[in-house]
Amino acid sequence: MTIRDHLRRKKARYLVIGALCLVATFSLIATHDITRQADYSHAGMALLLGYLACVLLSQGIACPRCTGTVGGYTSWFNLRLGRKHQRTNFCAHCGVSFDEPVAP
Repeated sequence: MTIRDHLRRKKARYLVIGALCLVATFSLIATHDITRQADYSHAGMALLLGYLACVLLSQGIACPRCTGTVGGYTSWFNLRLGRKHQRTNFCAHCGVSFDEPVAP
């Protein structure tokens, strides 16, 4: 597995968890509008905070070689396989190529 695959997998994990939090939040908001129970709005607010935590944590993804933060430099579009967007090809801290294998 390359460093790019490693970063893509971590970014995808945060994306899936954040998307699930948003879907659950909107369903709880819809349920709150129907039932008018405060528990649903409190749970929805907690899930919205979970989504925001996923966004913040995805910015702090570390390079597996130097443990420098590369999450802010590697957006989801930069880690895609397509060549439509210019990709980030190296770590800004240690200069390792993202196409090198991850050290065991």
